[in-house]
Amino acid sequence: LESGKGAIVLVPEISLTPQTVSRFVGRFGARVAVLHSRLSEGERHDQWQRIKKGDADIVVGPRSAIFAPMLNLGLIVIDEEHETSYKQTEPAPLYHARDVAVKRSELANCPLILGSATPSLESFYRAQRGEYRLLSLPSRVSNIGMPSVKIVDMREELKKDNRTIFSTALRTTIEDRLS
Repeated sequence: LESGKGAIVLVPEISLTPQTVSRFVGRFGARVAVLHSRLSEGERHDQWQRIKKGDADIVVGPRSAIFAPMLNLGLIVIDEEHETSYKQTEPAPLYHARDVAVKRSELANCPLILGSATPSLESFYRAQRGEYRLLSLPSRVSNIGMPSVKIVDMREELKKDNRTIFSTALRTTIEDRLS
């Protein structure tokens, strides 16, 4: 932003847009535009014009926001890039917002950040091959410990006559948390 360029920030769901927008507006004020399908045609037009004129240099929204008419694009961020909601399967046009973002970042010669604690297999594979640069955050915010993980062999559960989709350990832990 300091270099006069804009940013597009994609979130996986429209329902997450207000939370993200409030954070961005709290920091950047009127520089933030919002694009999503639940806006009226008039609201969408107003946002589109603000972006096109350069009055808004930050765009936040779900997958369709990748098409925002940002004049001087300097950064694209896709939050939770592994989410399947970035893939438009109907109605036409069919597209994957991640693939569009890759192409837009190439055309604008700007960075693309694919954020995820659990990256898609495609993105992780490309990072392993060196097509993407993998940046890892090995610890959590404020050094909060990682959650414990227990692997349960469901074949052993079947031998114990547990025919449900929940292991005994999982059911016991859920019941404990609920109580």
